Amino acid sequence: MAEAVNQFPVAVFGLDSGFFHLPAAQARAWGVPSEQVERLRDLLAIGHFHFAFQDLVIDEGHAPAAMCVIADTSLLRYLDGLAELGPAVAGHYRSLHDRYYRDYAAAIARDLAHRDGLLSYTTEDITGLGDKAAPGMTALHLVADLADTPWRGEPLARALVRLCTGLQLLDDLQDAAEDAANGNMTWPLASALLAYPDVNVGDAADLRAALAGSGAADACLNVAESAFTDAAALAVATEATVLAELADVWRRRAVEQRSGLLLPEDIR
Repeated sequence: MAEAVNQFPVAVFGLDSGFFHLPAAQARAWGVPSEQVERLRDLLAIGHFHFAFQDLVIDEGHAPAAMCVIADTSLLRYLDGLAELGPAVAGHYRSLHDRYYRDYAAAIARDLAHRDGLLSYTTEDITGLGDKAAPGMTALHLVADLADTPWRGEPLARALVRLCTGLQLLDDLQDAAEDAANGNMTWPLASALLAYPDVNVGDAADLRAALAGSGAADACLNVAESAFTDAAALAVATEATVLAELADVWRRRAVEQRSGLLLPEDIR
């Protein structure tokens, strides 16, 4: 299948994604040797292919047949590679992967449930949004182990989950119109439609007013800011400067975005 692999765009391997670059950047900041960092990057690209396939099936209902054939092998090679590269005992990274994959599967299940109808979001639904990135946490444990500071792995993983919760909320708010067209009932969209059942989701201005008037946009940005603040604090405590700086940048963006919301008197 080498020919098929070579035909896929780099996005399939995550090469244009922050989730691809972050573990390697943090590894460098912690002094992990360049050779190990490059091997890690190769593994991240292989592993990303597996989840790119899942994303296509989950979000669009279909994916190239070649990806179906290659996806399982990509995951297995990724997991084997982590075990080969990391200093931990045999089975450690597989155990971590299984643990985080359960969180990921639960998050996807919650997400799919909201595609079946217009439902209110629970606190667990909202705080667990970042768990859709949970499979990436295993690589952070490996980075901490390679830096000979395994104690950093757990708080660093929690920091990234909180960062991803904030990022998902901002993404959901920004893509509300597109999500409405696709029937993807995200938290801000569902909140707006429950408050204003007659809103014209095809009218961008009408939908934006519903998001603001229902309080969904403000709540979304508040929770996102809190998530970014938590992520930065956890990262600072772990001396993970790369993630801490990234979280602070997004926190400031959430604050700036909230200042541009429609005021109640602007809603007609």
